[in-house]
Amino acid sequence: MFCWGFVCLKRRYLDHSSPDGTVLCLFDFDLAANPHLRLELYDQDEDDEVPFDNAVDYWRRGVGQVTSHLNTTGRGQAVAAWNGLFFATDDKAGGYKGTGRHIAPVVLQGRVYDNVGNHRWTFGVQYQNGRPVFKSLHLPDRSTLAREFTFAAAGAQCLVRHGLPVKLQPFPRPGDKPIPQPVPSTPEEVGHIPVVDHIRTSRTSMGWSRDNRHLYLLIVKEPDSETASVWAFRHRVPLRGGWTVADLQRFWQAMKVWGAVNIDGGEVTQMVYRRKDGQYAMIPPRWAALQPLLLFPPSLPNAPEGGTLMYFYVRDTRG
Repeated sequence: MFCWGFVCLKRRYLDHSSPDGTVLCLFDFDLAANPHLRLELYDQDEDDEVPFDNAVDYWRRGVGQVTSHLNTTGRGQAVAAWNGLFFATDDKAGGYKGTGRHIAPVVLQGRVYDNVGNHRWTFGVQYQNGRPVFKSLHLPDRSTLAREFTFAAAGAQCLVRHGLPVKLQPFPRPGDKPIPQPVPSTPEEVGHIPVVDHIRTSRTSMGWSRDNRHLYLLIVKEPDSETASVWAFRHRVPLRGGWTVADLQRFWQAMKVWGAVNIDGGEVTQMVYRRKDGQYAMIPPRWAALQPLLLFPPSLPNAPEGGTLMYFYVRDTRG
C-alpha cells in the first residue's frame, strides 16, 4: 500500500500512517549543497581474517558494528549506512549464520574483485573531479566495471533508467507454472527474481536525480516477517504490510527520478543514521531484532548482529 503525507525531518522523511503497519523512511542526500558527503561501499571481505577470499562470517557484523568500524578508519564519520546487495549463504552453521559469498563482482576504490560470474544490473558511483555520477549498467564486464565505477556492486534490479520504468515480470496468475531458473536477464527488464519480486516485504532501494545532485534512499519496513510474506504469496493469502518490487517502481516514478534500483530486503533490511546530537538511530534487521527503531551513542555499543555481506554508506569527509 502506498503511503504519502511524509513528515519532514530535514533530510529524512518518515511515514507510519499506513493502516497495514508498513513504515517508510526516505532520505534525500543533497550532494551539491553538501559536497563533503560521499557515497561509498564497504565489503566485509575487504578486511576480515582472510581478505578477498570470498568467504565471510557476515552475521556478527550488523550495520551498527560496521558503522562503528568505519568511523575508526580516518576517512570521516558515517552519516548513514545500510545493507548492500544480494549475496549467497551456506548453512554450515545452521539457520542464517553460515558463510556469506558474493554472487557477482564488486568495485572498491576503482578495483574489481570477485570473479564469480554476474547477475542482472550493477549499481554504483563514479567520482569525476570529486563529483558523483550514479549509474546502473546491465551485465558489464570487468574492464567496464573498472572504467565506469569507483564503487559498485552487481546483482541489483534496475527499476527506473533514464527516467523511464524498466519492464517488470507480471504477477503470476493462478495455475501459472514456475519460471525455469536461472531467469535470463536482459537490458529491457528489471531482472526478475521469482517469488522475491511479488511478495510484500521489507525493501531497501535507491534512486537519484538526473543531475546527480540528489541521492535518495528508501527503507520499507514491514510489520511481520519475510517468511510469512513468502507463505502468504504461495498460498494466495492476503498479508498486511510490506511492498512488492512493482510498488517500489511506482514510488520512484512518482518521485520522477532519473534512475532507481532495488538492492536487498526482507529480514536483512537495516540501516543507521546519525542524528544532530551525535547519536545513531537504527532500523535493525528483523532476523536479529524485533524492535522497529533503536537508539545508540556514537560508538554503537551492543548493537544487534544479523549483518550482511556488504554495506553502502554516506560519509562526511570533514571528519
